Amino acid sequence: MKIQEIIKYEGDNDTLIYKHPAEDFNTLSQLIVHESQEAVFFSDGQALDSFKAGRYTLETKNIPILSKLRNIISDGVSPFHTEVYFINLATLMDIQWGTANKFTVKDPQYGYSYEAGANGSFGLKIVDGRKLLIALLGTEEIMTKAVIQKYFKDLIVSKAKSSLAAELGKYSFNEINQRLDEISGELGIRINSGLMEYGIQVINFYVSNISIAEDDLEGLKNLDNEMAQKRFSAMGDRDATLIEAQAAAKAREIQGYTWQQEQQFEVGKTFAANEGFAGNPANMIAQVPLAFSMGNVMRESVEQGMRVKADMQGTMQCSGCGQVLPLQAKFCYACGTKVEHQKSGYCIECGEMLPENARFCANCGTRRGE
Repeated sequence: MKIQEIIKYEGDNDTLIYKHPAEDFNTLSQLIVHESQEAVFFSDGQALDSFKAGRYTLETKNIPILSKLRNIISDGVSPFHTEVYFINLATLMDIQWGTANKFTVKDPQYGYSYEAGANGSFGLKIVDGRKLLIALLGTEEIMTKAVIQKYFKDLIVSKAKSSLAAELGKYSFNEINQRLDEISGELGIRINSGLMEYGIQVINFYVSNISIAEDDLEGLKNLDNEMAQKRFSAMGDRDATLIEAQAAAKAREIQGYTWQQEQQFEVGKTFAANEGFAGNPANMIAQVPLAFSMGNVMRESVEQGMRVKADMQGTMQCSGCGQVLPLQAKFCYACGTKVEHQKSGYCIECGEMLPENARFCANCGTRRGE
């Protein structure tokens, strides 16, 4: 039995798992683990100690688990028979994936079920070589990138396909392309959680494209067009109602009354037209507050109209009470005082300002009051 003194692996980067050919060592053997490698000892199919990058003398303090299984024979040197695997921790990038078969998705907006497929890319990184060996030990002594890629690619596509229907079902078909980043992120989390037992981490998982069966896509587009036409029609009706309301409001503004006042006018007209109601004494008494209210409304409406007209034609103040009056007013509607236009220099007919020596209005020809 030849005792191996140096244990190392200096293979290429395409080999991810390598089993060292020697299986007999002792506690003076040297273990060399390069950067981006991990060495794992196995005995009787059981994973023992693992080593990261560095140089180790296999003393009992370095291999505590192994020392429990092998007794030291003499002089602190203990021969033992075990298997050593080297794991390449390099990251595998840009692995392409795609669903070979379509899967069914239900559009949440239209309730329409359609067939879809997906494709994209992902990367793999071995984060725990010990777990990976436990899961795959006994399959092959050497595992290349191609073997690892195929094994986990098939596993990942299977997991992705089972989750894609649920993820795509959150969005309507015409939103999916704008949501690919969110869909990719959710799928990456789900797939990663399922691969932890293998010591493998999925990185940069991307859904690059979602393809919908042609017939289903046509049906979805027709539904979308119908919905758009209904929305446009409803918007048109709403806009027409809004324009009509705005026109009515503008008319009330010009005429000097509000919508509430208009409603009171309409109520009053209804009372006046209802002979049976008006002939009843009790009902007539009930109309008294309404009459006062109508009077107030009419007075307010007149004042509002006069204010609007005054704003348009100019104003002056009553000499009796100071009330603001239109220029053409002959009497103050607040106190009844006669407006003396001749003193203020305004035409009594049209309100035109008159020069001091004018005897007739240059605008309407009315003789100036003496």
